[in-house]
Amino acid sequence: MSAGSALRVVHESAATRKRKGRSRVTNHKDLLPKLDGRSSAARRFRDLVNSYIADMGGADQCSDIKLGLLRRLAAVTVQSELIEAKMINGEAVDVATLCTLASTTVRLSQRLGIERVPRDTGLTLNDIMREHQT
Repeated sequence: MSAGSALRVVHESAATRKRKGRSRVTNHKDLLPKLDGRSSAARRFRDLVNSYIADMGGADQCSDIKLGLLRRLAAVTVQSELIEAKMINGEAVDVATLCTLASTTVRLSQRLGIERVPRDTGLTLNDIMREHQT
């Protein structure tokens, strides 16, 4: 193989690439390929993804990797909610699957830097204990 026939690395910015040569997911036109967005689960998924992206500062602040992780987090959350609804309605559920989904949610949230922010109730533990003693 001669030096002239070696593969060239083309350096082009994302702005110079033709947009129609990319997938609808890459162009942020679809959340997932072939997703019918009319079901309640699909609408919940879309709402969660949009909410998570807003929490991250907007789509322009998220890399493709982060957007993928946000979609995974939304998908796991929706699946967990569906299983939880079955459980609350008295149907049998696989608790191991629910626990796995919960662990996955925690890991994805940690990887993304999403943390639970405690609410300031205005009361300290001492205030609450004093109220209960009187």
